[in-house]
Amino acid sequence: MTPDENESRPFARRKELFLALLLTLASFAVRVHQIGFYSLSEDETAKWEAIQQYRQGHFAGVNAEHPMLMKLLAWASLSAGEQWNSHAIGHGRPVISPEAALRVPNAILGAATTFVLYLLARGLLGRVGALAAATFWAFLPLPIALNRLLKEETPLVFFSLLACYFYLRAKNSQKEGQTRSWLDLSAVAFGLAFASKYALQLFGLNALAWYIAGRTGLDSKPFGHRLFRFYLILGFTFVLANPVILVPGNLHSMLAWMRDGGIYHTGYNLDGTLYLNQPSLTPPTMPWYFYLWLLVVKSPIVALIPILAGSLLLLRRRNSLIAAFFVSFGLIQLTGLSAFPAKWIRYVLGVLPFLFIAGGYATQYAWDWLTKRGITPPALGFAAVLLIGLMLWDLKFWDPFYSLYLNPLGGGSKNVAQLFSPDEISELDSRETASVVCQSAPPGGRLVTSKPLSMNYYLERCGRKDIQVIPLYDRGYRPQERDLILWEDSRRYFETANFLESLRSSRMPHQDIRVGPVVATSIYSFQPLPSDGRRDYGSINLLANNTVAQEPLRREASRSLTTEVRAANWDKETHPQ
Repeated sequence: MTPDENESRPFARRKELFLALLLTLASFAVRVHQIGFYSLSEDETAKWEAIQQYRQGHFAGVNAEHPMLMKLLAWASLSAGEQWNSHAIGHGRPVISPEAALRVPNAILGAATTFVLYLLARGLLGRVGALAAATFWAFLPLPIALNRLLKEETPLVFFSLLACYFYLRAKNSQKEGQTRSWLDLSAVAFGLAFASKYALQLFGLNALAWYIAGRTGLDSKPFGHRLFRFYLILGFTFVLANPVILVPGNLHSMLAWMRDGGIYHTGYNLDGTLYLNQPSLTPPTMPWYFYLWLLVVKSPIVALIPILAGSLLLLRRRNSLIAAFFVSFGLIQLTGLSAFPAKWIRYVLGVLPFLFIAGGYATQYAWDWLTKRGITPPALGFAAVLLIGLMLWDLKFWDPFYSLYLNPLGGGSKNVAQLFSPDEISELDSRETASVVCQSAPPGGRLVTSKPLSMNYYLERCGRKDIQVIPLYDRGYRPQERDLILWEDSRRYFETANFLESLRSSRMPHQDIRVGPVVATSIYSFQPLPSDGRRDYGSINLLANNTVAQEPLRREASRSLTTEVRAANWDKETHPQ
């Protein structure tokens, strides 16, 4: 090796790190842009309520089904946002909304995952492939949309990937002291992952990947005698970041939630068909191809092609460490998620980095193949810039509705919010709907909705604590005159489907709430009149365990839905952009 080559290698490495950091900063800019645009979802509102309890000194039994770490980060961010606002208002500076403040930590961790993914991929493949994998994470709509929400999957994936990278460094270290240090860092990161979400699958899949590597002769450095220290540090970190786990009352709350407090309604509206979406084999369960379909229609074509090509290449060339990681974290994890009856889009977040690594592998393979045939790196670099430009153009077109993204295979903007609506639009419109209800509801009125937590939050924020919020799926609910009932196709459940269908087909006056390209909610004003007997609304299906029970349909509602109705007086119809 010549002196020039020795000098150029560190320089090239610095340029490579600079590009990775640039991608990370761009990733953060995309994720934080208009991050408060979507309203708080039911889950996010539950986190906000938990933070209010934390502020009062109540920690045990509060949102006990989830660990503390993400809520502590959101609490710190919310407090910082409130401090900023107290100064900004007096100086004419922009203020930070509660929605934005709560979500900023996840945007930071989601962006930081770009750099961690680059580091992990760099340990498994070349420079071009690692940067390509990081680029997919930085600019593809699916991870961006998920990182912009206050959900546990974002910190879980960040800390798990970080732990996997440290574990890889420990395996590759030649000195005992370095091995111990990297392994300690891996244990700390896995402990923080457990403190983000009570989910062990990524930890187990890392062990499986190295088991596969050992079976194929790729790992000659077992950690057997070091594992006691590893698990000790992991457990200590987990308890330090999630101390409520030691409180017996918190465990009791978790068990009570798992037993009877976690499911109040059943159903996922997938492309217009209702499926059961819970850990149950009672049909109709979610189709096994849910995640495959999701990945095919929500990945830009420019990224989908290398991901599919890289997956096929790695399945054919299994005698490599990157193939062991892909089989474990990619193939086996995706198979497990597909077999599990309960399915949500956010569950796929842990699979995406390894699909992107597969895409990076294909990109690296294509780069090497083309350079060997005389295509110069500047020409290939120009092509890469064009492809990144296409991804950014796609993002610009859908900004800030990243959750609604569909590629041409999914129908694009023509099918917006038609396929996965419970995940795509559940956070869109609570704030806008509450604004209309605040102006229209009579004093002491009743609002009936399938998202009671978020609606109650926004009604209180606009000063209407007098409005009683009733869950539509409450089996004890009976409609009364002047009730405001929210019809939301994205929140159609087995318990409410027949009632909502009858409501929709009636001539009852309503106002549509549009957010961007989506009519997310329709507000119906209930006004019963005597039945004219022209229609028969007999029963509504309710599912309990394996039995489909029959319950009389809301009788007051059926009377009103079969008659002429009085016009409701709306002040105006809003179409927020």
